[in-house]
Amino acid sequence: MNMNDALEACKPLSPAPQLLHIDADDTAAVILATLLVPEIRVTRAASLAEAELLVSRQDFALIVLDPDLPDGDGQTLLRTMRDQGQHTPVLLYSARQPSLHHQAHAFLPKPWTSPRQLWQATCRLLRLDLATAAAR
Repeated sequence: MNMNDALEACKPLSPAPQLLHIDADDTAAVILATLLVPEIRVTRAASLAEAELLVSRQDFALIVLDPDLPDGDGQTLLRTMRDQGQHTPVLLYSARQPSLHHQAHAFLPKPWTSPRQLWQATCRLLRLDLATAAAR
């Protein structure tokens, strides 16, 4: 390792982007958090009410949403956000095929998406360099 490489390695990493994962499925929540942390800070909401509260109090760089929630359809949260002028990128990650009029930025089908595809889609939506994020 030369001096420039050593200095580069000592630079502080930029703060990790904050992602909101809205999903009632505990297994999916563990998989997503395991895949993304520490490069991305993950906050989870297991219900529509919890997600609405979090979105009203905090800004997120990305929302990963499974709209099938125990207390309502997560698509209503997305429509409300758009109506209020919030344009946070949203990745629909669901077993249910989205309607033609969904307002998400991307869709990945559960359970057919590989961890690599999920990682790549997340990095793309967060505009993270895949090589740099993987090296962290």
